[in-house]
Amino acid sequence: MKTFYLSLLLLFSGISLYAEKVGDAMWGFTFESPQGWKYQKDMNGAMLGHDTVPGLILLFPHEFKDMNALKAEMQKGLTEEEGHLRLQGNLGKMGKNGFVGEYTGLYQMQQVKAKGYGTLSPYGGGAIVITMSTPESFSSQLSAAGSAIVNSMKYHKSDSSSVVKRFIGKWSTYSKYSENHVYLYPDGTFENSRTSSYGNSDTSLGATWGMAGDSHGRGRWQVKGNLKQGQIIFTSPSGETTYYDYQVHVKNGQTYWSEYYFGNNLFARSPLR
Repeated sequence: MKTFYLSLLLLFSGISLYAEKVGDAMWGFTFESPQGWKYQKDMNGAMLGHDTVPGLILLFPHEFKDMNALKAEMQKGLTEEEGHLRLQGNLGKMGKNGFVGEYTGLYQMQQVKAKGYGTLSPYGGGAIVITMSTPESFSSQLSAAGSAIVNSMKYHKSDSSSVVKRFIGKWSTYSKYSENHVYLYPDGTFENSRTSSYGNSDTSLGATWGMAGDSHGRGRWQVKGNLKQGQIIFTSPSGETTYYDYQVHVKNGQTYWSEYYFGNNLFARSPLR
């Protein structure tokens, strides 16, 4: 499963004393937070905790288009800076649009047990839900809360389509000694090429020298955010995932919608050839 990068906090901003509908325009779904569970959310997902039930629940949207892609992702497990989870045994089918599986691993340097749910929306994409605790504290209450969230899912078309269309194209940035081009295709694949050269052409120094290099890459891309800011996610064929924060270029009060910062570098868009 893709990296989940919400911080694990002890305090949660939303408190569900009663079942409460939770969602975000970018997710493409809403769910009901079970009674007594507190939550945090942003456009990347949600995290839920309880005052008396040990463990936590992680929830985040995915962009997979069919059940085969969703199954392959869940079989990979969860990998992030905080730890990793690996699938135990086989995935089970969950209704007509989902899978469920048992996981074990390490999270924040602790041994954990987890149960993962993956659902597919009729509009494409869907949700990943993970209930997690230490092995000795994993309870039926925690598992029931995860199941309740999955069963309460309501799907809708997300606002991500217009954002995706904005980023399709050739993105380029230049410096004195290098140029970098990223090609974002409408089928969700990308290619990138980087050329660099360093040298000295001052013959008064008695010699000239130079060094050049080229690098190329390809894989899949997706975007999470709005037209002003968010993250572009690149996944290589080996499964390695890289995140870049993006922000539209604003200067002197004017917004340049064909120019975005990817990380610290300003890229300009041109049409694909």
